[in-house]
Amino acid sequence: MTLHLNASESVSQKILSFLESLKKEGESVELIDDSIYKFEKNGILQGLKQIENSEVYSSDELLKELNK
Repeated sequence: MTLHLNASESVSQKILSFLESLKKEGESVELIDDSIYKFEKNGILQGLKQIENSEVYSSDELLKELNK
């Protein structure tokens, strides 16, 4: 499940503290702040645009180009 949180600073701190306690207990929790979310979203949108424009290369083609 993905959760995007918009809360006051005090509520955010309580939630983050709780999530950290879950991580310490071995639960799987990944925290992504707004800047990372925006960065990843932009990367996904760029990738989708490249697919639309047929700017996708096979791994073999990429390796040939990198080995030149």
